[in-house]
Parts: sequence; C-alpha cells; structure tokens
Amino acid sequence: MKKKKIDTKRIVGMAMFSALAYATTFIFHIKVQFLTFDAKDAVLTIASFIYGPLSAIIMSLIPALIEFITISDTGFWGLLMNFSSSAIFTFTASLIYKYKRSLNGAIIGLYAAVILTAGLMIPLNILITPIYMKAPTETVIEFIPTLLLPFNLAKALMNAAIVMFLYKPVSIAMKRAKLIEGDVNVKFNAQSVIMLIIGALTLAAAIVLFAVLR
Repeated sequence: MKKKKIDTKRIVGMAMFSALAYATTFIFHIKVQFLTFDAKDAVLTIASFIYGPLSAIIMSLIPALIEFITISDTGFWGLLMNFSSSAIFTFTASLIYKYKRSLNGAIIGLYAAVILTAGLMIPLNILITPIYMKAPTETVIEFIPTLLLPFNLAKALMNAAIVMFLYKPVSIAMKRAKLIEGDVNVKFNAQSVIMLIIGALTLAAAIVLFAVLR
C-alpha cells in the first residue's frame, strides 16, 4: 500500500511539472528571429533532479506533445526538435546528479547538459531545420556560427541558471508539502551561496549572448 501511495505522488508530481513546463511557453519567453526561448527545460530539469533521468525523458515528451497539438506551427519536425532539446538537457543533468547528489554533481550535470545540448542540436539543426523551415541546408549551415550555436548555448545557460536558483527552494517546498521525502530543515549555507554565485554568473553569460543575438 505504501509503494502505491509513493507511485501516485510521483505521477502527480510529474504531471504537475509537465503542465508548469507547458505554461512557461506563455509566461516567459524570448524571441530571437525565428527561434524562441522559454524556461521549459529549467522546470523539467528541477523535476528530473527529483524523479530521475528516465522521468526526464517522459516529462520532456509531454509538453512537447501538448505544444504540437495546441500552438506549434512547425509540425512533426518541430515536435522532434522541441523534444530532443529538452530531453538532451534534462536527461544529461539528471543522470549525472543521480550518481553524484551534491553541489558539484548538480553543477557538473548542468554544465555537461549545456555543452551537450548546444553541441548535439547543431547536427539536428542541419538535418531537420531545412525541412520545416523550407530552407536550403546551406542556408541553415550559414546560420550556425551567427545564430543557431549561440542561441542554443544561451538557451541552455539560461535554463541552467534558473535551475541553480530554484531547485533548492522548490525541493524544500515539496518536502514540506509531503510530495517527496527528505529533510525539510535545510539551512542556507556556504554551498547555497556558491550555487547562487555560479547561477548569477551563468545567468549573466546567457543575458550577454541573448543581447548580442538581438
């Protein structure tokens, strides 16, 4: 009976975060030419730190599907790009954090997610973007150094910074609400300060990149 209760909480929590991730597409977004940043991946990564890397894949698919049905105008290929970007980022960060649950693990996981997302989205851009943008592959390749790579990097950095700021307070709030198990008496300490400083530097780097692109 106890296991069933825990599983129910997990499903409810994952559904809640997936819905919140979808909501961010309306609440907070930055438009850069034909590309759009939203904080969806940050929400999903916070959830994947709590529920694990397999959950990261599932939760990445849910808001991508809802966007595909409701607001997307890029069809199946846009859905594939949307899902891939979120899945790469959330799975990478949560997989590393799963095996190294510490400040270092969180930071390493997030920066590994930044690098892999920015890197792996480039071949996907070359293969898929020409299809749904109806543009020559050569044109898309020309956009890589001036738009696609810096945008993907800025997007990943911004999401990483948001996770650094919000993961701890969100996890504490969920523990106090008994949605997840753990110590609710977590104090603000030196590690918290370090995370906030790194988060601020990461946020600053993302803002600079977005400013240059705009």
